Amino acid sequence: MKTREIAELVGGDLSGDPKVEIVRVADIATAGDGDVAFYEKMDEGFSSNASCLLVPQDSSASNGTLIKVENPKLAFARVAAFLHPQKHRLTEIHPTAVISDSAKIGQDVFIGAFVCVGDSSVIGDGCQMRAGAKVGDNVTLGKNCLLHPNVFVEDGCTLGSSVILHTGVVIGADGFGYVRGENEYVKFPQIGTVVIEDNVEIGSNTCVDRGALGETRIGEGTKIDNLVQIAHNVQIGKRVVIAAQTGISGSTVIEDDCVIGGQVGMGDHARVQSGAVIGSQAGVLPGKIVRRGVWWGTPVQPLDEYKRQNAHMKSLSRLKDEVRRLASLIERIKKDRKS
Repeated sequence: MKTREIAELVGGDLSGDPKVEIVRVADIATAGDGDVAFYEKMDEGFSSNASCLLVPQDSSASNGTLIKVENPKLAFARVAAFLHPQKHRLTEIHPTAVISDSAKIGQDVFIGAFVCVGDSSVIGDGCQMRAGAKVGDNVTLGKNCLLHPNVFVEDGCTLGSSVILHTGVVIGADGFGYVRGENEYVKFPQIGTVVIEDNVEIGSNTCVDRGALGETRIGEGTKIDNLVQIAHNVQIGKRVVIAAQTGISGSTVIEDDCVIGGQVGMGDHARVQSGAVIGSQAGVLPGKIVRRGVWWGTPVQPLDEYKRQNAHMKSLSRLKDEVRRLASLIERIKKDRKS
């Protein structure tokens, strides 16, 4: 792309040569000829060899070819998507694929080696199913879905359009539901489904369990990291971000536009209200309502309260020494009185 084309793409103000050819994106510290980089805050005296820089609107920088934008990181991501598009395989059905006669395969679909498509399933136009991916019976994939190798979408699940499932994702496994009998655990029915809406991306080895009797749902535009466990009947809203190793227990509700840090544990029937941010390694007790704002700790609490408690914990050693000193002083006073 020419720099003038980048400026048009991101809606920025170009300063410098509009004809510079850009071939890739790069980190600002290592960028060189033909690279575009970005900075949000630059230390005084810092320089870059990038051919073009995306900078904030209020930047005082003036040297080189610059494109001033409101959000340089966002603009950089959009340029990267254009210069480094995802690999798209040409239309093909590999001879080792096993596809049910009752399945419906759309146009411009790639189906790789050892892929399985079950009875009465529908694969939408433009889908890409990489080696070893499996779709069960009565599954629906919308348009332009990408299933990476060894993804499993079990019977009766539904994916919207432009859903990306990375390697090892399992959609629709049975939920962890048992009823205690006199001498055994009896499995509670796990006969519901999973519905994943448009533009959801789910990281490697994440599991989304089917509903027990109803559905587990993940809302439009939600992004989920690797190694996340989402239990049966969980309801996740739109544009939610969930980091790695988080576990979400059954029937929990996470509303729109929430951010969940890594290694967060949520008890069953909890509710996270729209706009809440939960920090890493927090613990949400069963039935807890987490309101809008920033939360941290176990049990989870507002960030300011967590900081106060953390400060108190750090001062315990000093308090312990002070108590010992006072106890020693009291003992001396007692001895003096006796004498």
